[in-house]
Amino acid sequence: MNNFFILIILRFCLRLSIFFFAYLLYLIQLILIFVRLNTTAKKIFNFAAFFCAMSLGFNYEIKKNEKLKLFKLGIHIANHDNPLDIFVVQNLFGLKTITTINQHLNNFLPFFKFSVENFGHYCFDYKNFNQRVSAYLFLNTICSKYKKVLIYPSGSIYTSITKRFSKSVSKLSMLHNLEVIAWKFSFNNMSNNIYENDILKYIFQRFMSDTTYLKVEKVKIFNPNEYQNKEEFMLALRDFYSNM
Repeated sequence: MNNFFILIILRFCLRLSIFFFAYLLYLIQLILIFVRLNTTAKKIFNFAAFFCAMSLGFNYEIKKNEKLKLFKLGIHIANHDNPLDIFVVQNLFGLKTITTINQHLNNFLPFFKFSVENFGHYCFDYKNFNQRVSAYLFLNTICSKYKKVLIYPSGSIYTSITKRFSKSVSKLSMLHNLEVIAWKFSFNNMSNNIYENDILKYIFQRFMSDTTYLKVEKVKIFNPNEYQNKEEFMLALRDFYSNM
């Protein structure tokens, strides 16, 4: 029992140290943004995300043949079930996306919106109609220019992808003739770490928890030319997540 307690304390101290290092990197990239060294700041931001994920005991379990699909051009989509998905964006995909994450982290991480926008993401308030329109136009531009983007169709960790699925995915796919690479992820042990809109509490829980592995349950590529209209296409995409 004593050895188990000591192990938890040592793990907590190690993760806390790594977290402080990640936070330091984050502050450094902020300085780089303000002195207009934006490209270098992006790289530091990715390093900060990598070490932050490590400090929270977050790792990936993905097979080699599945990993190759991460590099495919197209619209990558995934289920959005946990705050740790921000590390999926940065460390696994490294793709531009639209996000509301600044609303959760802006008070904890100073100028967080500047950081994510410098990387190339678009921050918006989903409750604001005009900002939702602007977010769609951003995705449209990224699809046209880079042919590669990441979208979370449910838009929120509080809403299942089977209950709310954005029509933008099928619309953008058909408009730009881009395949949709649909990913289904799961976490191996998240039952004890429930996010309750308290980021400090959640981080503390992660310091004390076992390593959590993100696992690819399934991945499938959808060709927009195989569907007659965007509604049929959207239903096929949603069914992919429903039939798991």
